[in-house]
Amino acid sequence: MMKSEETFFTHLTKTLGCCSSLADCPCIGICSTTQWGDDRCKGCGRTATEIKDWGTYSKVEKKLINLRNAGENYPIRQLKRQNRVKRTQKPVAAFS
Repeated sequence: MMKSEETFFTHLTKTLGCCSSLADCPCIGICSTTQWGDDRCKGCGRTATEIKDWGTYSKVEKKLINLRNAGENYPIRQLKRQNRVKRTQKPVAAFS
């Protein structure tokens, strides 16, 4: 992936809340680990440690965590249709 394309999708993810990569944060805004002390979040399936350390993981590690959780039927953000970014979208001038 080209640097400019990666930057566009990163900005799009942060600005619109859309998922552009399987490495994006899978949070759906229902964190049962921080609110209720569950071992795994009922929303995204991550453990409290995975949530806390998310920013330190490589893209590959993040993808593996998300694939594991999706495979265990957790409703991660990337599975929601309205959160997907179509790769055919053209960059918006503000992100160039």
